[in-house]
Amino acid sequence: MKRLVVLLAFIAVSAMLAGAQKQAEPTVQPGHDHSQMQAQHTKHTQNMCQQMMGDHVAEMKATSKMLAANLAQMKATLPLISDINERSRWQSNIAMWQALADHFNYMAGHAENMQATGMGCGVMMGHDMGDHAAHERSTPPTPPSPQ
Repeated sequence: MKRLVVLLAFIAVSAMLAGAQKQAEPTVQPGHDHSQMQAQHTKHTQNMCQQMMGDHVAEMKATSKMLAANLAQMKATLPLISDINERSRWQSNIAMWQALADHFNYMAGHAENMQATGMGCGVMMGHDMGDHAAHERSTPPTPPSPQ
């Protein structure tokens, strides 16, 4: 009796594993070859990448506008500060935030340009990695600077 239960349990587990393996295998429909499936996958991936880049560019532009508004408010507050030390601290903060905002604007423009030319997705998806890797191999490493 125990042997029968063990045998039935073994058969049930084997059947479940075979069913899971069959579900994991990609189904190839008649008339579809591997290159068509790969082309469809690539197109889908590129569409998703373009959508994600568009969302990213929109977020960067919104953040850039927020930074500009906050900077304008800080600059408007600066003349109201009478303490020279506090004014100096505010000027330093404004300079730092201005540098960040300028860099952010540059990066947002760069991302928008990459999206417009369509080259951002190729780089992000690894299609240009061969040339980049070859360049890294041919470029000698920079020696560390002494501390």
